[in-house]
Amino acid sequence: MMQPGDGDPFGLLESLRDLRSSTLRPLEAGYDALDALVAVCRNTVPAADAAAISYAGHGQVRSTHVTHPAIEVIDRWHNQAGAGPLLDEAQAQPIHGSVLIVEDLTLGIESGACTVDISPPFRSLHSTTLRSQGGHRTALDLYATRPHALGLPATAMAEMFVRRATQLLYGADETRAGRYQLAVSLVSRCLHLALPDAEDLLVPHLDDTGKDPVVVAEQLIDHITGTDYP
Repeated sequence: MMQPGDGDPFGLLESLRDLRSSTLRPLEAGYDALDALVAVCRNTVPAADAAAISYAGHGQVRSTHVTHPAIEVIDRWHNQAGAGPLLDEAQAQPIHGSVLIVEDLTLGIESGACTVDISPPFRSLHSTTLRSQGGHRTALDLYATRPHALGLPATAMAEMFVRRATQLLYGADETRAGRYQLAVSLVSRCLHLALPDAEDLLVPHLDDTGKDPVVVAEQLIDHITGTDYP
């Protein structure tokens, strides 16, 4: 077995095994494959201090699966300002796999007639597009407390997590049961509902035509939050 330092200096093979075992395990109450994915990702990329799955577009950012609660500060700043790197990237509608790197993130806060720059809890942002469509963008985000911390090495190491996250969210080969569970989780997290309430809200919008539950959940969330139109 190849050990970290013996031709696999970053321990990527071990991380890949962890990723597969975490996200392919049988469904069980309270388990979320994307939670497992961002946790393994954060532990794999050496410079990363936090990781998240974000949904951005039309003036709103929602990070649903996060490894650190301070990511909410970044989301809230985007939402209050109606602008910021994640919203700008959503407006640009980049292709799958496109990477946004902010080497020194500073939050501008309006104070009367001037803008005051403050230091956020994270100074580096590395955001990879999972999907962009209709003015929205889904991404795998990495954060670091130090500026200039997440560059090309982070891009290379995050690639396998980007592929698996895309498969979990939008892959046609995922099981219907798994995608249904993920859809309920997205509604719950984005709308701050208990899981049973999220399920009750989602189910009437599903039918027997084979619609992807995750896509239906995203459309429902956008409609309720008012971000389904520019």
